[in-house]
Formats: sequence, structure tokens, C-alpha cells
Amino acid sequence: MNEPDEKIIDKIEKLIKLSASDNENEAKAAMMKAQELMAKYEIDRERLSDGKEERPVVSFSSPQFRDDWVKDVAGVIAHNFRCRLIISIGRYKGAGGVFKLRFFGFEEDAEICINIFNYAVKVVRKRFGTLRAIYADAGREFGRNEKMNYTEGFCAGLHLNFEEQKAQSQQFALALVTPPEVNAFVEQIPGLEEAKEREYERKREHDVLRRSGYIDGKTFQNAGDKERLENGY
Repeated sequence: MNEPDEKIIDKIEKLIKLSASDNENEAKAAMMKAQELMAKYEIDRERLSDGKEERPVVSFSSPQFRDDWVKDVAGVIAHNFRCRLIISIGRYKGAGGVFKLRFFGFEEDAEICINIFNYAVKVVRKRFGTLRAIYADAGREFGRNEKMNYTEGFCAGLHLNFEEQKAQSQQFALALVTPPEVNAFVEQIPGLEEAKEREYERKREHDVLRRSGYIDGKTFQNAGDKERLENGY
């Protein structure tokens, strides 16, 4: 990885650390700003390299998970940060229900993506802690169905917010499209299968969770407003 690559990753890592506070809006704004930085970096890189530089496709793996809501969060992050997502099911002793997530992309993209994903998981888990306490006070369980309904809304709101940010500039949006080299690399991986999604209950009583998740995802402070995009991006 060359020096410019390290600089963009360092900028985004610092952004995440600075926003790791109790202020939920600050936490959410970090992901929007990270997407903006990535787009600007890619535009500048293409301009300087003239598109001739060969860039290897690599992957970064997540920690082990059992909760399948993280797959949905990972999907939104990968789609909006120039990567492809692969779910790696545990085939080792005692791995029942355990999986890892692998983000494929150019090295700097994949590293940024895994960092943003890990950060997003912390944000959602913190929200789960608040909701679990509310449910406990009401004598109710905050289980898998509740997590999945909240995450469904959260991902819908977050995805829409990312799309609105990209819509402010065609050049900005094009810079964030997953590169064809990454798609071609992933499609050639042997043994890939379409992920099977587990069902969960979507009852009327869960509407409030989906709405709450949607608001949390959608109300991310938009760090990519036109007036903040430099050099006409």
C-alpha cells in the first residue's frame, strides 16, 4: 500500500475515533463523512493515475458472529464503500451457527469498509442496549425478532441516506461504484452460493422498531452536502 492509500485510511480511522462518543448524531455522521472522503480520494486517484495503475483485490475478515442482523448492516456498508461481501460459514469444530464476513475490494477500499462496518456494529449494539432496557421495564423480551425488525429499518434509512448523498454529484456517485475488477474477482471464487436468509416475525407490534431503526439510519447528519463538497465534486 502506498503513502496516499495509508493517508486516506488514517484519516477515516481518526474520524471514527474522534466521533466515538455518546452523541449518536456524531457517531452516525462519521459514516457519511467517510463515504465522502472515499469518493474524493477515488476521484483524485483516477485523475492522477489516468486509470492505468493495476490494483490487486484483497479481502478483510470480520470477527466471528452468530447474530444474523450483522449481515444486513454489512451488505449496506459494502454496497456503499466499493466492496463485495462474502459470508464465510464456520466449518471447524464447534462452529455451529458461527460465521465471518469477508469484504473484497482494492486494499484501501476493503480496509476502510471493514473499519466502517465494525464501527457501525458498535453503534447498533449500543442502540440495542437502550431498547433492551426499555423492553425489560415493560416485562418484555428483546430478542432476535426485535433486533431484525430494528435492523431492517436502520438499513433502509442508512441506505437511502447514502444514496441521497451520492445523488448530489454524478462524479461522486461513479467514484463509489464497486469496480468491475472486484466484481470479476469475486465471481470467479469457486463454491459460492446464494446466502439463505432466515425468516423472522414482522408483526404489527414490531412497526415501532422498524420506524425507530429507519429514523436512526435516515437521520444521519449528511456530511456530503453540496456546499461541503470541495472542488465541485
